[in-house]
Amino acid sequence: MIEARRELNSTLVRERYTAMGLGPQLVLETTRIGDHDVVVATGEIDLASAPRVEVALEPFAGQPVVFDLRGVEFMDSAGLKVLLQQRSRIEESGGDLRLVVSDGAVGRLLELTGVSEAFSISDSIE
Repeated sequence: MIEARRELNSTLVRERYTAMGLGPQLVLETTRIGDHDVVVATGEIDLASAPRVEVALEPFAGQPVVFDLRGVEFMDSAGLKVLLQQRSRIEESGGDLRLVVSDGAVGRLLELTGVSEAFSISDSIE
């Protein structure tokens, strides 16, 4: 009974923080599609979530990896910074970081800031 109450309270707190914009707003999944290791991001990449992007891309030093940003609705300068840092780290170790973006807000941000020039970008994983 006490454990069920704790779980219910924990769920309510998570829901409240998410509704207030304070909960986890970024989901990162690592998968393999064909010959590609892919990290799929959904949600927002900002100051609070950028360290999670760094952790998700960390295992791919010296390897090619695709970072799928099509599900990202918002990205700020912290997101741009972590992308550039991870690109440098992965490429310095002999790997390659390729981005997959849509024509939405993230694609426009990458274009407007010139960050798109630093990456190989496509609109699909293949």
